[in-house]
Amino acid sequence: MILQDKTEYTNELFDDKSLSEITISESKFNNCSFKNTRLKEIMTKECNFVECDFSNSYLNASVHENSTFLNCNFEGAKLFNADFVDCRMVGANLVGADLTALKIIGGDWSYVIFRHNNLSGFDLRRIKFAGADFYGCNLKETNFGESDLSGAVLTKAKISGANLRGAKIAGIDFKNIELKDVYLDYMQAGIIVESLGALIE
Repeated sequence: MILQDKTEYTNELFDDKSLSEITISESKFNNCSFKNTRLKEIMTKECNFVECDFSNSYLNASVHENSTFLNCNFEGAKLFNADFVDCRMVGANLVGADLTALKIIGGDWSYVIFRHNNLSGFDLRRIKFAGADFYGCNLKETNFGESDLSGAVLTKAKISGANLRGAKIAGIDFKNIELKDVYLDYMQAGIIVESLGALIE
C-alpha cells in the first residue's frame, strides 16, 4: 500500500501493514488505525494525524517535520531514534513507548502523557510541555532549559541533575518532589517556595 501526498484519510485501517521507508507530505489522517504497523524510517512533512492509533507500531528511525499528532495513541510503540522537528503532539499518549534515542526539536507537546518513561539525559530545551504528565518518569540530568512546563505533573519523577533554568514552572505541584541537585534560577526558587505554602514579603 502506498500513501499519497495531499490526501485525506478518514476511519482507515492500516493495522499490521508494512509502510516503511516512504515519505508523506501534507496529508490528513482522521481517526485512522496503525496498530502493529511497520513505519520504520518513514518521513512525514506537514501531515495532520487526529485521534489516530499507533499502539505497538514500529516507528524506529522515522522523521517528522512540522506534522501534527493530535490526541494520538502511541502506547507501546517503538520510537527508537525517531526525530520530531517542530511537531504538534498535543494530548498524545506515550505510555509504555520505547523512546530510546528519541529527538525532540521544538514544537508543542502540551498534555502529552509520558508516565513512567525514561527521558534521562534528553535535550528538551525550548519545547512546550504545558500540562504534560511526567508522573514517575526518569528525568535525571534532562535539560528543560527555557521550556514551558506550566502545570506539568512531576509527581514521583526522578529529576536529580535536571536543568529547569529559564523554564516556565507556574502551576507545578512541588510537594513530594525531590529537588536535590536540580538546577534552578532565582525566580523559579521563589515560585517553588510559594507553591509549598510559604509567604514571601
